Amino acid sequence: MIQELREYSNNLFFKLLMGVIAVTFVLSFGVGGFFGDRKEVVAKVNGQEILLKEYREAYQNRLRALQQQFGENADKFAEQLNLRQQVFNQLVDRYLLLTDAEDLNLAATDLELQDFISKQPYFQQNGQFDYNTYETVLSQNRIVRYEYEDSLRSDILLTKKQQFLGTGLVINDNEVEQAFRREFEKIEVDYVYFDPQVFVEKTAVEEVELRRHFKDNPQDFQTLNQFRMEYFTISGDYFQDNVKVREREVRRYYKKYAENYVTPPEVKARHILVKIVQDAPELEQEKKREKLNKLLAKIKEGSSFEELAKKHSEDATSAEGGDLGWFKPGEMVPAFESAAFALELGQVSEIVQSPFGLHLIKVEERKDEITKSLDDSREEITLILAKSRAEKRLEEELDRLAGLAGEVFTEEAQKLNREIVKTEWFDRTEVIPGLGSSAALVTELMSRKEGEMGVWKRNPVLGHVIYRLSETKIPETRLFEDSREDVSKAVRLEKATVIAIENAKSSLNQLQSGTTLKNIVKKHGLKTEKLEFTANTRFLPNIGDNTEFRKVGLHLNENSRFGLSLYGNRADLILFRKRSLNEENKLEQKNKVRLQLLQNMQQALLSKELKRLRSSASIEVIDPVFSTPDSS
Repeated sequence: MIQELREYSNNLFFKLLMGVIAVTFVLSFGVGGFFGDRKEVVAKVNGQEILLKEYREAYQNRLRALQQQFGENADKFAEQLNLRQQVFNQLVDRYLLLTDAEDLNLAATDLELQDFISKQPYFQQNGQFDYNTYETVLSQNRIVRYEYEDSLRSDILLTKKQQFLGTGLVINDNEVEQAFRREFEKIEVDYVYFDPQVFVEKTAVEEVELRRHFKDNPQDFQTLNQFRMEYFTISGDYFQDNVKVREREVRRYYKKYAENYVTPPEVKARHILVKIVQDAPELEQEKKREKLNKLLAKIKEGSSFEELAKKHSEDATSAEGGDLGWFKPGEMVPAFESAAFALELGQVSEIVQSPFGLHLIKVEERKDEITKSLDDSREEITLILAKSRAEKRLEEELDRLAGLAGEVFTEEAQKLNREIVKTEWFDRTEVIPGLGSSAALVTELMSRKEGEMGVWKRNPVLGHVIYRLSETKIPETRLFEDSREDVSKAVRLEKATVIAIENAKSSLNQLQSGTTLKNIVKKHGLKTEKLEFTANTRFLPNIGDNTEFRKVGLHLNENSRFGLSLYGNRADLILFRKRSLNEENKLEQKNKVRLQLLQNMQQALLSKELKRLRSSASIEVIDPVFSTPDSS
């Protein structure tokens, strides 16, 4: 139950709803003080200007989301995702959709705006919208009210546009059933992998075959690119002792990230759940409430909450007496959470209604919110700021070094008081003492000339490598005599693969004729593995992304129990065991599947609509940074 409650508060609709105000805060106001308010236009969409300030704020918003998810690797992910261009394209799409929504005479009314704002919990006192709180929150965040409300109107308008696109969409029961089975129906099989290595000993090769293979595949028997270089390393620690952090910086950081120094309150609770299907008849709901009221009366008379939960609660925690364990704000659905945190120690709630049904809640333990003081946090913050500044200095130094010619390599090492190390010859398969695997480094060295200087970026802890390429050796085809052993292994493996596939095919016939899988495994010295997967399982354990295995396995059943998967040079004999479909929460799961199918269709329609709008729009990219072949 606790997992279901937490998942509900994290579902897509909930995130989208709460994401509207989060995006609005940051897009319109979150970093404006840092970037300033000068009007610099990066693009025009149907005559409407996209400002640099607007783009920067949107980019910072997305980057912060990546930082929360990936920490120090966020910048690398942003680069891989081409986040810069993604954010720009999304802003263009936003303008296109808003213009089209207005052309369709869609509008966000004052009542709709008021309704949305009044429902936001951070503008409420005791569960009710409070105008003074609204004004205070905006003021504390340096938000201009009319700009905030205009931004919200745009978000509401975009939602209406998407709803307009989805008008008339129907997901029939057959589609839901098929998607549900693809996601949840599991097939269990035994399989035998006919590993060619098992059959290598049964092969023999002749001299003429070896020489022919060597002649036909010379690229397989070449030496690798080899390199020698000299290098030194530098890390953030080199600069950390030389940076100074001022007291006002510490105080500013503590104030800005105050929430990081607050341990939120927690409660440990039990509950009794009586489930109610959505839109259940009023009479049924009244019966459920009557049942809970009787249990509540027994509890007030002294009956054990835990024992009553074991007997009457309708979820997975009933066996543990309804024990939900510890949870913090934000981990339960709002109604449940509000009730739980309002209870005193040992107190039992009145009936609480959530999307899952009706609850009685008992709080057994509480932990109060704890705020770590500035004095207690000073050393930690100083270290964070020092490291951040040292890493910035390090990046600046790396950028400078990367632009230098190789002739100054020794001089730069001396300036930085770093020791120069010279390597022996190495290729991409080797480990360089003190540096580790050379694979990533070799990729970079391939584009360098002898005598050139470069920077191999790793991370601030391991240290970055500043190097000068000394010598290179290009690949050479080895003599046949020097390659004989490798050629023999390659030819024998090819033959063993053919034998393995032939044995797999004949074994399928034997199984269909009554031979047991156990006898086949014993005969060939193989082994049987078990596997469970669904139609949507892409990567199979120990097998990988093998589309043929999934296809063959999914077509097996009680009447056709054996199959053979041939995928590339891999042969797997498959034996059907059973299919199973977990019927627990089936209705709830199907509703989720239906919602996902609907969202997929809406997204497809939205993509198609954006393609149509872009084809007829006037999009002028003014900042060349965002110019791409399709940005017109």
